Amino acid sequence: MRHTVATARTAILTAAVAILAVAYGAEAFAQTLSPLTSFGSNGWLAPGSNAYVTTDNSQRGLGWNPVTKNIVLPSRSGGNFVAIIDGTTGAVVKTMDTTGVSGGTLAMMGAGVSDDGQIYVPNLQSGSSSLSPFKIYKWTGENDTAAPTTAFSQVNPATTSGAFRFADAFAVYGSGTSLKFAAAGTTTSGSTDGLPNNSNFMIGALDGSNTNTIYRNIPNTLTTSNDYRLGITFVDADTVIGNQGTSAKYTDFVAATTLSNTGAIVTGSIAMGAADRPLDYTVINGQALLAVVNTNSSLISIYDITNPAAAALLTTGSTVSGFLTGNANATGGLQWGEMLSPTSQVLYAMSTNQGVQAMVFQAVPEPSTYAMMAGAFAAIGAIASRQRRSIG
Repeated sequence: MRHTVATARTAILTAAVAILAVAYGAEAFAQTLSPLTSFGSNGWLAPGSNAYVTTDNSQRGLGWNPVTKNIVLPSRSGGNFVAIIDGTTGAVVKTMDTTGVSGGTLAMMGAGVSDDGQIYVPNLQSGSSSLSPFKIYKWTGENDTAAPTTAFSQVNPATTSGAFRFADAFAVYGSGTSLKFAAAGTTTSGSTDGLPNNSNFMIGALDGSNTNTIYRNIPNTLTTSNDYRLGITFVDADTVIGNQGTSAKYTDFVAATTLSNTGAIVTGSIAMGAADRPLDYTVINGQALLAVVNTNSSLISIYDITNPAAAALLTTGSTVSGFLTGNANATGGLQWGEMLSPTSQVLYAMSTNQGVQAMVFQAVPEPSTYAMMAGAFAAIGAIASRQRRSIG
C-alpha cells in the first residue's frame, strides 16, 4: 500500500512539474516588454497630457535622474522649460528655472543626468559663430532653484563647406572626475584643417574647462551622412554607440584634446530598422542590451548586443495608440530607468510629437519560477528514493 501511495505521489508531482513547464515555458523563459501601468494612461503620456508634452516638435530628447527616479524633459512649447516628470506616475513634479537659456539654432534639445543627479541640457547649434556657441546648461539637481550655470561653451569649428551641428543626439556619462558628454548632429560636408568632417561626434568635459574632442572621418562609417547624428549612448568611459537608423555603430575612442582626431574605431555594426534611431545601453544580469525607438511608429525594440556583430532582437513593444503626429525630424529620446529587480528594468522612450512611454523589460525568468520547479523535482527525488528502499 505504501508503494502504491508513493507511486501516486510521484505521478502527481511529475504532472505538476509538467504543468509548470508548460505554463511558464512561454512566459517565464521569454524576455518581455510590458507597460508600466502606473505611468500616465497605461504606460503612455500622450501628447496633450500636460503642457510640456505636445505635437509641435519642441521636445527633442529626455533624461532620467538615477537619484530621484524622475524624467527630465526639456520642452520649448510656449517658452523654454525643463519639466521634471515623476518616473512612476507621469505627473509633473516641477519645472526648473531656465532664466538665461537662449540662443543657438534651438535653445534646448535633450537632457542628460550624471550619476549623482546633476542635470545637463544642451542647445542645438549649427554653424560657426562667435555670437552663438554650442552650450550645455547645468543644474546641481532637481532641488536647485537657481538659474542654470554653463558647464560647456564652444564656438563650433569653421568648415570649408557645410557646418558642424551638435546635440540632435546627446548623452552624459559618470560623475565627478569621470563626468563627460557625447554629442552629435546632422553631418557636415567639407573639411577642417585638411581632415574630412563626415560621421562625427564630440566628447567633452562638463567642468567649465570646455575641453573636448571632435572625432570625425571615422573608418567604416558613411561619408555622405553622419552615423551618430540621431542617437548616441555610452557603453563605458571610452565607448559609444551612435545611430541614425539601419546600422548602429559600436565605437571605441581614445582620449585626446585636438580637433584633427581620428582616434575612433568602429568595432561592430548593429543592424536594425531604418527608422530605429534614439537608443540607450544597459546591462541586466550580465546581458548587454540596447533599446531603440522607432521615430515613425514609436515601437520599442530590445537587442542583445553581448556580441555586437551578432546582435539578436529579443522583444518589441509599445504603449501608444490611435493617430500619431509625424516626426519629420526623426528625433526623440530613450533612457533606461530604475532597476526593479536583478532581472527587470524600467525603460522610457519618446519619439518627438508622439508622447512619452514607460515600459518594464523582464530579462530572464523570475527566480521564484526556478525555486518552485526545483522544489518539485526535489520532492520527486525524495519519494523515488523511499520507493527504492521500500522495494528493497
